[in-house]
Amino acid sequence: MPFNPKQYYRRFWAGHAGKLHFRAHSHHFWPDISREAQITYWDECAKLSDNKWDKIFSETIPRTQNHIASILGLADARQIALAPNTHELSTRLLSLFVGRKSLNILTTTNEFHSWRRQFFRLMEIPNITIHQVDANNFPHDRDAFLQAMRTELSKHYDLVFLSQVFFDSGAALTDSEIASLVAVTPDSTLFAIDGYHGFAAIPCCLTKLEGKVFYLGGGYKYGQGGEGVGFMVVPKGNWRPAYTGWYAEYAKLSGLAGQTVGYADDAMAFMGSTQDPSGFYRFNAVWDLFKAEGIDIPGIHDYVVGLQKSFLENLPRYFMQNWSLTPLFDPALVWHGHFLTFEASSLDLAERCLQTLNSHDILIDRRGARLRFGFGLYQDEADVMALCQRLQELVG
Repeated sequence: MPFNPKQYYRRFWAGHAGKLHFRAHSHHFWPDISREAQITYWDECAKLSDNKWDKIFSETIPRTQNHIASILGLADARQIALAPNTHELSTRLLSLFVGRKSLNILTTTNEFHSWRRQFFRLMEIPNITIHQVDANNFPHDRDAFLQAMRTELSKHYDLVFLSQVFFDSGAALTDSEIASLVAVTPDSTLFAIDGYHGFAAIPCCLTKLEGKVFYLGGGYKYGQGGEGVGFMVVPKGNWRPAYTGWYAEYAKLSGLAGQTVGYADDAMAFMGSTQDPSGFYRFNAVWDLFKAEGIDIPGIHDYVVGLQKSFLENLPRYFMQNWSLTPLFDPALVWHGHFLTFEASSLDLAERCLQTLNSHDILIDRRGARLRFGFGLYQDEADVMALCQRLQELVG
């Protein structure tokens, strides 16, 4: 790791002068080099216009896929589909079941808002059944949750959708825990992992699960490429999602149009239609830089855990007492996401605490009664100490 990774984020810090931004889990700062990449994209559009797509599909997208494959320990980068966001990809995944008389989905009570909303809407449709395993107590009793999942997995669901890091607590499943669940899942069940809060944050190796699971993530948070870089790792197969676009048949566009809808024989089968590709340029620039500087995921994770531990060592206990906050994590942080969650005794108390912090230029966020403090590569020890000092001033 470089001595001072904060040096790569000067423009974002200039835009947040005087503020303590601890929302890395919500909107991670982008390295300065991503601005140069954005301008490069515009200049190439001016030079190439329609012909830009040839370059994007032959150079830009493969580069993005290769970076993602490297981060996740995947051998076949061609099995990574890209889209503006993960919800589009997850919806395309669901469209594999269009025409079925019934659909049974297994998930948890603590999936992120977009999926949760989608699940509740689907439950209004006859013959769609969604079972949610209670994950609220996962931070305190992992074994009970894993056993409940194993019990349900024996019941032959059509689709499993499970978070790698739960968005409301930061509690994370290990690679081996995920593998143990996949191992007891029937072959006929599609297994999808929401990796949005895990990708490019906690070390994750999908080598043993490659070809067995769908894995969704993106560049908006720890990927640091911003919006427009959603992806899904896809097992090999003859996939024909009903929700489809021209990207899925890009290689065959110059051929004669037929009555049969064609699909690529790799993850491109899940690609959609025209989108803004500038996010790929930003993402590639960031991870080209990190590769050149020797910045990898284990190094990033160790750096962030160091910041988290420093925060916990210096966090004023009176701040927690005043707001009746309970930590939802093991202070040892042996395996945890990059944000620390504290639960207030009520929604009202959590909201008042959040607004008080915002009014003092401490930027965190809230999910229900849970307050989240996020840590990232753009912060340093001085920022953590400034945060703790400002919290101390609030309690007098």
